[in-house]
Amino acid sequence: MDWLAVAVALVAALCFAGSFVAQQHAAAAVPAERGKGLRLFVQLARSPLWWAGAFGDGLGFALQAVALAFGSVVLVQPVLVTAMVFALPLAAWWNGRRIARADLVWAAVVVAGLAVFTVVGDSSKGSMSDAAAPWLWPGLTFGLVCLGLWLVGWAAKGGLKALAFGSLAGVVYGIIAPLTELVVAHLGQVGVLGLFGSWPIYALIICLLAGTAWQQSAFHAGDLGASLPATQVLEPVVAVILGLWALRASLTTHGLGWVALALAGAAMVLGTVQLARRAASAR
Repeated sequence: MDWLAVAVALVAALCFAGSFVAQQHAAAAVPAERGKGLRLFVQLARSPLWWAGAFGDGLGFALQAVALAFGSVVLVQPVLVTAMVFALPLAAWWNGRRIARADLVWAAVVVAGLAVFTVVGDSSKGSMSDAAAPWLWPGLTFGLVCLGLWLVGWAAKGGLKALAFGSLAGVVYGIIAPLTELVVAHLGQVGVLGLFGSWPIYALIICLLAGTAWQQSAFHAGDLGASLPATQVLEPVVAVILGLWALRASLTTHGLGWVALALAGAAMVLGTVQLARRAASAR
C-alpha cells in the first residue's frame, strides 16, 4: 500500500508542477495596478491559462487525497516535493530553453533523498478520529503563525511581501494535507453527506480557499525567488509536524536509520530550495 501511495503521489506532484507553471505565468502577467486585493482574482478569472492551472491543481489535490487513503501523510507529503523536479522540464519547454546541468544535479539530490526516506523510514497512520481536542494546540500554534505572516505580508512590499505570502501559502497547504487524510478516512465511514456533520470538512474548505488566494498573491507580489522556496519547503514540513502531532502518526526506523532519515530530509529541503531558486531566476 505504501508503494501505491508513493506512485499516486508522484502523479499528483506532476499535476501540481503543471499547475504551478501555468498559474505563475498568469498571475505575473497581471499589471501591478490591477493586482491589488480582489481585483487580482477578477483578472485571473479572465485568464484561460489560469483556469488550466486551476484544473491541474484540482486534479493534483484529488490524487493527493487518493494517495492519503493508502499511505500516511508522513510518507505522502514528502513525495510531493518532486513537483519542483517535474516543473523543471515543463518550465524549460514553456520558456524555450534547455535544462541546465545544475538543475539536473539538484533534481537528483531531491530524488535520492526521497528514495532513502521511503526505503529507510517506516511510517504508519495515526488516529483518524474527528475529535477536536488533539487539534487544539496544533491549530492554535499554526493559527498564530499564519496571523503573523499575514500581518507581515499586508504591511510589506516587494520581496518581503512575496516571502510572507509564499510562507503563508506553504503553511496553509501543509495544514491541508493531514486534514485531507482525516476527511478521506471519514468518507469511507459516513459517506459524502455525513462529512458535513463534523468540523474537518469545513476546516479543509477554508484552508483550500485561503491557500489558493495567498499563493496567487505571492505569485503576483514579485520576487518569485523568495516566495517559491518558502512555499515548497514549508508545505511538507508543516504537514509532517501536524501528522505526528495532531494525528499521532508515526515514523520509525532503527539505529543508523535515523541518521539516514535526517540526511535524506536535509537533502530534499536543500534540493527543493535550490530548484525553486533556479526556477525563479530562469523566469
